[in-house]
Amino acid sequence: MRIHPLPASRAAEAGDVLAASHADYPGFRHLFPDPQRRRRVVRPFMAASARDAARYGRALVADDDAGMLGVALWMPPGRFPLSAGRKARMGPGLLTVILSAGRAFPAFARVGAILERDHPPGPAWYLQALGVHPRAQRRGVGSRLMTPVLALADEAGVACQLHTSDPANVEYYRRYGFEVRRQAIDVFPDGPPYIGMARAPRRPNAA
Repeated sequence: MRIHPLPASRAAEAGDVLAASHADYPGFRHLFPDPQRRRRVVRPFMAASARDAARYGRALVADDDAGMLGVALWMPPGRFPLSAGRKARMGPGLLTVILSAGRAFPAFARVGAILERDHPPGPAWYLQALGVHPRAQRRGVGSRLMTPVLALADEAGVACQLHTSDPANVEYYRRYGFEVRRQAIDVFPDGPPYIGMARAPRRPNAA
């Protein structure tokens, strides 16, 4: 397994991996109950996010000889929420998302806007997306994609933040020092809430 920065030229491949890993993600499943339509929305959305992260953030991928295993899209302090200019540059890549989402697109966009407003003030790394392809899960791929940036955050003495709509992810992220900051962020009138999590920087050699 090799961990290295994601080239923007491989953003579409990263979109495939993230779409596969998020195939049953509660927030996406609520908006797009049909699995095929969900993939038509999520794949290009993740590819556009990966392309932006490769250029402006720290996007990491795990590869083996068979291809890409996992992706982590990290935004360093000051790079999340996205600027208006970056959102505009993502526009062409999101056209397929808009067309596939149809009437659900305003609700889909509203989720992002609410999570951006929830981002706490002050410098922090933000984990925008983490996904491991189903063929490679339970092999430590996620850990290998998390720990390099956690080490950078600790070295700089800054926090890390993330959001998830899957309660099953809470215990996973707790392994890396994240704790629940907000238990329920309502983004849908009748759908699953998002959970805000934060990780304080650790001192060197701290448990």
